[in-house]
Amino acid sequence: METLELFYPQIAARAGPYTFDKGIEIEVHSSKSSYFDWAKIRFTEQFQPKISLARKDPAAIELGYNNVFEEVFTGYVSKPYNGGGFTDEVTLKDEMLLLEETQINNTFLDTTPQEMIAYFLGKAGLSKMKLSSKGYPERKRLPIRQMNVIEAINAVHAAWNIKQPFFFSGGVFYWGEKPEQNKTYIFEYGVNIIALTRKRRLVGARDGLGPLCPTLPQNQCEAP
Repeated sequence: METLELFYPQIAARAGPYTFDKGIEIEVHSSKSSYFDWAKIRFTEQFQPKISLARKDPAAIELGYNNVFEEVFTGYVSKPYNGGGFTDEVTLKDEMLLLEETQINNTFLDTTPQEMIAYFLGKAGLSKMKLSSKGYPERKRLPIRQMNVIEAINAVHAAWNIKQPFFFSGGVFYWGEKPEQNKTYIFEYGVNIIALTRKRRLVGARDGLGPLCPTLPQNQCEAP
């Protein structure tokens, strides 16, 4: 496993056709207790009259060092920025946004959980997935009526009396599997954390990193 220590990491954020590396503040949240990860990009006033985004525009946030970046969030715009109003931030959600908005209305015959979930993801336009290889008996008939994909997956769990964790990581859907972790980011307060506040938190990988708010000039910190 590779371990990286990022002292005053660089930030890059993409949303729709825009890429930002200055004049922004980012907030990313990831938790095992939530189906989805979310993020926010906050802008300084100079961007307000110039930003035009649409819901479901692709988005990503990266942290790095010496212009070498690693993605810490991928997803889509869920609440676009309104350049004519008072809102100065864009809210992002990971690929679960697509599953929330895809409706399933079908009856499945002689099928397994993996076959159904692969079908659900296909309906949402997603093909990158890693599903558990555990064997389950085929079910003769299972109707899914007017459910979004997240509800349909939970219906599959109920039908087979199972409970598998499912989430996105790096744009890949995992069901009963975990992504291989080959890097660890270390943030130490007073060493490489730029600012720590109660209201604004940046959390990295799904298992969680310490709070980070990289918006202040180098060597300037706030007390918690």
